[in-house]
Amino acid sequence: MVHRPLFWFFLGFLLAVCPSEGECAPPASDAPLLPAPTGEYGVGRVSYGLTDSSRDEFGAPENGARRKMMAYVWYPIDRKAVQQNVTAAYLPHFEEIAPKLSPGDLADIFSPAEYKGPPSLPKTNVVENAPIAAGKQKFPLLLFCHGWGNPTFLYTAELQDIVSHGYIVVAIDHPYDTAFTKFPDGQLIFFAQDRFNSAVAKPKGMNNYAKERVEVMAQDNRYALTEILEYATTQSAHAVFYERINEQKIGAFGHSIGGLTAARTCQIDSRVKACMDQDSADNRGSSFIVSDLSQTETQPFFLFVVSSADIWSPKALNPSDAELTKQKLTRAEFDAKMKQQQNNQTKQLAEIAGGSYRLMIFDLPGFIHRSFTDQTLLATKLDRDQSLHNFQVAQTYTLAFFNKYLKGDTKTLLDTGEKVDSLAKLEKFPRH
Repeated sequence: MVHRPLFWFFLGFLLAVCPSEGECAPPASDAPLLPAPTGEYGVGRVSYGLTDSSRDEFGAPENGARRKMMAYVWYPIDRKAVQQNVTAAYLPHFEEIAPKLSPGDLADIFSPAEYKGPPSLPKTNVVENAPIAAGKQKFPLLLFCHGWGNPTFLYTAELQDIVSHGYIVVAIDHPYDTAFTKFPDGQLIFFAQDRFNSAVAKPKGMNNYAKERVEVMAQDNRYALTEILEYATTQSAHAVFYERINEQKIGAFGHSIGGLTAARTCQIDSRVKACMDQDSADNRGSSFIVSDLSQTETQPFFLFVVSSADIWSPKALNPSDAELTKQKLTRAEFDAKMKQQQNNQTKQLAEIAGGSYRLMIFDLPGFIHRSFTDQTLLATKLDRDQSLHNFQVAQTYTLAFFNKYLKGDTKTLLDTGEKVDSLAKLEKFPRH
């Protein structure tokens, strides 16, 4: 059986990135814990099933189907509302969905954590449909795009923490690119495994399929942004965030293929003012997989380098002879490819008009591709303190970047040079 993938790009191949790494859970009788949000706000959430009537849906069995997506809007609420209400389920409707997943797919969704029924899921700090925080303050908005196969709820720790610092986050589940997407009318869409298998069996199929999906997901972002901003400015829409979004302060970020999607979103939507890629690059070393190497973006950009975007670490630069044989490359050919990818990536980052950053964190113990998700935080087999530290490193830089470019904070660690961890190495590429 082929499980749904979580992949990274490397030398023209998108290699599966699901090493077993996870993190702590309390005693088996208790629900596992996510780190509590660190900001001043509580966290609310509402959901919308959206349909873009201008686009076809490639995976739908019926002809003429239009592109659908789920948009989850996470927003600041008063902290006391969290204490007074039952918090939202970590994976809504999952008791219904889980039996429809294969054992392999179910295991891969949580790896390196393990799913052992509802008691193994963490509690959230999220209240469904709660009133937005009191006052008239308008909050910056961030679009978030998940990694391949990951429902957005697997990023709960990250999203609820960001929201607690005064952001509205629109997290989109992209059907056929998540393990499952559940719509309000009950429709359930699973990962497009057959189409994926067919595509990757062709020469350069993985890279081509990823480019196709990034374009679809970026168009989803643009459409969802338009709809959410419309709700925010239309009184009759009865949106809880009515007149509370700062339309001039919009960013985009994503993990894995979602990071490539965030980069593409900046290329196609000028409403977005800053973009972040959490660990992904293509076979050229680029985070801009859809376009040629001469096109980047004008907005400020931040790239995390862990494993999927890693063309720099000793591990990446020194494959075994067996690995090179499998890739049908001599060591000289491999070294030349890596040098070219490094040059491509650095040149692109240096040419971004709004300035850019690259954070190398592949040296942090236990920091893996899935450390941007909840999966390492929930796994009992990993060191909880290390997983929490790695989570906090990523969160600190994520908030610093968006605080600087969307909130105008001029004293972030991006400005002061303060170090979160000596093994996290930040490079700055100035504005032109």
